[in-house]
Amino acid sequence: MTIFAKIKKHIFNTKKHNLSQVHLRFSSCIVFLLSATIISGCTPQKSRIVRHVPATQINGSGVNGTQENNTKKIRGQTKTVAIPGITLQNAVGVALARHPDIGRATAVVAQSNAQVAIEQSAWYPTLEYGVNPGYSRYGSNNTNNDNNDVNVTGTIGVNQLIYDFGRTSSRVGVARATYEKQQHLLNDTMEKVASEMASIFIELSGAQETIEAANREVAALTGTRDKISQRVRAGLSDVSDLNQADVAMQRAKADLLAAQTKYDVAAGRFAEMTGIRPQRVASLNDTTKFIENLRRSSDNIDDTPSVLAATAEVHAAEQRLNLAKANRFPSVSLGVSQSKASSNRNVANDSTFVGLQLSGRFSIGKREKYQIEASDAELRAAKQARDNDLMTTRTTLGSAETESSGAEARMSNAQEMIGLSLSSRDLYWQQYTLNKRPLTDVVNAERDTFIAESDFILAQTDRLTARIKAYTAVGQFVARIREGA
Repeated sequence: MTIFAKIKKHIFNTKKHNLSQVHLRFSSCIVFLLSATIISGCTPQKSRIVRHVPATQINGSGVNGTQENNTKKIRGQTKTVAIPGITLQNAVGVALARHPDIGRATAVVAQSNAQVAIEQSAWYPTLEYGVNPGYSRYGSNNTNNDNNDVNVTGTIGVNQLIYDFGRTSSRVGVARATYEKQQHLLNDTMEKVASEMASIFIELSGAQETIEAANREVAALTGTRDKISQRVRAGLSDVSDLNQADVAMQRAKADLLAAQTKYDVAAGRFAEMTGIRPQRVASLNDTTKFIENLRRSSDNIDDTPSVLAATAEVHAAEQRLNLAKANRFPSVSLGVSQSKASSNRNVANDSTFVGLQLSGRFSIGKREKYQIEASDAELRAAKQARDNDLMTTRTTLGSAETESSGAEARMSNAQEMIGLSLSSRDLYWQQYTLNKRPLTDVVNAERDTFIAESDFILAQTDRLTARIKAYTAVGQFVARIREGA
């Protein structure tokens, strides 16, 4: 309260032409406090906001100039915050908490649950009532009046369904199967959102590693250029070598800019999913350890959310077929009603009725027959859709395992290339100083090192993405994330 009192006093004591600046500072304070509250609620206890960094000071790596416009384009609501190594489970948790598609699926589940109660209410008694004004056929006791006295007839009754040849039970079965289907679709939506967020996180972490590799390339070529410059001044190297080193420097900076652009794209997608743009996320090595420590997923594709949803749709189609068959028969119910008229002489309308009621309908145009045929075709289509989901899940799981194995082989190959490139670079420099090898081989060896490191990072991200795809294919990624958090 003291802070707001001081701000209020400052506003009233400031001259008119300074009011805009006061409002700007006040709004900045509120935005900062709100962003701090949001982030502290969705990150671990050790993760806290250090300070607010303007868009022009984003430091995802070594290049800052290209990020200014990108941050401004993200709805004008994204805040760049300093979080000490936001992890994969943190990012997935925030995405699951705020994604609108999950909110929509949750609302549909609630609607389906209410529909079950609606259909079950048909088994309970129904209270019917009515009030009908009119004229009495009889005159009133007052002989001076004409025979058109106003008469009000009230009716109240209770109707209880007894048997309808499976019509109501089929409706309840359809509602229950639909409710189960929407529950599985909600789980499937959560799996897809978590998988998408994890892929974005891995892409962002990989771009972060690529930027560091590009920075190492720039630093190494800077050192090489400095040594060549000294050799040129000493007359040991030609000026053309210095120009060639400058060209290599510009190429390395282009690699850095490309890596920075990739980082900005991933950071923008990250901000859209979570509402925040972190300066740095957990490294690929830490993320790899977390993924590898997750419990191995089951290969039972029959229990995946998409397949379970398709199976529930088959059950719903079966119940719709039963409903179409039951519509050919009438329904039997017990009715009790009581009528009362306001006219004293209209005693004939004051009656109580208790008895069985029979109701139904039959279409001359064979409507019931065509409904049965349509429901039967719908059932066949639902079964084919379930088989298609099984085939898709099986294919996705197999391809994910193949991609993971291939990525591991690429990682091993890239690791060997890195070692060979580093040793060749040092050897080529020694031979260059002895005038036994041109400078081109030296700078090319440095670039080969960067390319090998980039290939290793790409293979590592592909391997992690394949592992996540395998977990998502069987619908167990969210559960494993919760276990590992």
